[in-house]
Amino acid sequence: MTKLDIMTPVGLILAVGLILYGILSGGTLASFIDVGSLAITVGGTFAAIFIAYPLSEVKKIPTFIALAMKEDVISKVDIIEMFSDFSKKARREGLLSLEDSMADVEDKFLKKGMQMVIDGVEPENIKDILELEIQKIEDRHIIGSSMFNKLATFAPGFGMIGTLIGLINMLVKLDDPSTISSGMATALITTLYGSLIANVLFLPIANKLNHKTEIEIEAKELMIEGILAVQSGVNPRIIEETLITYLPPKERELIANNSGDVDNG
Repeated sequence: MTKLDIMTPVGLILAVGLILYGILSGGTLASFIDVGSLAITVGGTFAAIFIAYPLSEVKKIPTFIALAMKEDVISKVDIIEMFSDFSKKARREGLLSLEDSMADVEDKFLKKGMQMVIDGVEPENIKDILELEIQKIEDRHIIGSSMFNKLATFAPGFGMIGTLIGLINMLVKLDDPSTISSGMATALITTLYGSLIANVLFLPIANKLNHKTEIEIEAKELMIEGILAVQSGVNPRIIEETLITYLPPKERELIANNSGDVDNG
């Protein structure tokens, strides 16, 4: 299950708002709008990405943007508590009893691993299959972040190309001094456009995708540890103590408090 990652739209709105404030505090918005400059910068950037990547990958750009706007609801604390419950049930009733619990598991990776445990697949095979799955997830995510990094590289470059075009056009009309100031302003707008979309949109999204990949891979590694521990019949308390090493101090306290509440109950 996923929910909206509120920080992504908040950051975009804040950045755009501050830029608009800076523009309006010293001039007018109309003076910063130039359709030709926008066409060179945005159009050129995406034209270059069409050359750099196959169409099948470029078509995923909206999907990567949507991914940057979402965050997983399930937490590592929930995962650890889930494995603790799995371990207790498996020790009481056997591994086959976990079949009933799989209906409540939403994460496909976790469900796949636990189903292999229930089916009696060897631990080495389970680990190899799940680690390969992690590698493929990472490979898919890298495509998205690298694409946005490339977009962030191309945008300022095409902004500079637009500036050079504008300067050349201005120099051609140098015999008319009245066109110099407006020509210079138009020439510089493309550089502004390239810098804006690179630093407000493309680079932040690339960074967000990298960060989400790191979080997801760590969660998947935690799941592998838990799956193999449940299969080997490790004591639930040992499983909890092993998996808790994946948590920061504050979340470790939460696990401890939850365990204390259970013990007291």
